[in-house]
Amino acid sequence: MKSAELLKLLRERGIHPKKSLGQNFLIDDNIVKKIADSADIDSSSWVLEVGGGHGALSLALAQRCGRLVVVEKDPLLLEHLKDLLGKATNVELIHVDVLKLDLKSLFPEKAVVVSNLPYSISSPFMFKLWEEGDRVEQFVLMFQKEVAERIAASYGTKAYGVLSVLFGLTFDVNFLFDVSKNSFWPKPEVDSSVVKGKRKLVLDDPVKKILRKLVNAAFLYRRKKIYKSLSISFPEINWKKILSEAGIDPDLRPESVSPDKWFALAQRYRNLLNEAEYSEELRK
Repeated sequence: MKSAELLKLLRERGIHPKKSLGQNFLIDDNIVKKIADSADIDSSSWVLEVGGGHGALSLALAQRCGRLVVVEKDPLLLEHLKDLLGKATNVELIHVDVLKLDLKSLFPEKAVVVSNLPYSISSPFMFKLWEEGDRVEQFVLMFQKEVAERIAASYGTKAYGVLSVLFGLTFDVNFLFDVSKNSFWPKPEVDSSVVKGKRKLVLDDPVKKILRKLVNAAFLYRRKKIYKSLSISFPEINWKKILSEAGIDPDLRPESVSPDKWFALAQRYRNLLNEAEYSEELRK
């Protein structure tokens, strides 16, 4: 079913996009196909779609994968999706706010995430996916262009930040293509971009927690030298020494440190916490 037909169904039911939920429906069928084709999925694939919307991408994914789970917060759109996809034996619809969903229990052993993410949850969802999505082997996601640039950014660039470090370490991330604002209804104020990630590393929970804590602390003061920015949050530690031991120049700014070096720092910090002379306070 084409996007024009799906929009007609929505209008007949009196359903309109809600700005409060960041809803902008993708109405360019060529882009829908391009996104679905970009995901390496087949009849054995388990796929999560966040925000089914009017169902164009849902239909395309259901035709390609073995199991599709669509999470939709909007009850009116959920009913629309039930009518549209209810007879598909490989589709499950879940009415929930994905930010409140336990992704660890949802994902099977191997999972793929493909979505036109609602703008309002892009960053929160990506942090949640990084924290709870160890079983995700691949994602193909559309964001506002600014968010996409942050996720796919290389170190040493202006866009490089917390999400860049986290996903740059654990996924091979590639910027696929831009999507014009004219491809949506209603038309957003900004263009969008599609990003693809393929899993390359799974971190254990202690290192993951430490890495997130250190990166967050450093990028709060991204214009300062890294040893100074970390010293603000963790003044008990000799950061010049620890950074040097991790192979990082203490005088660099956070944005100049590669994901691999951040990983080395997290591992060194973890070892530090295991040393008897440091207090329980540092373990929190």
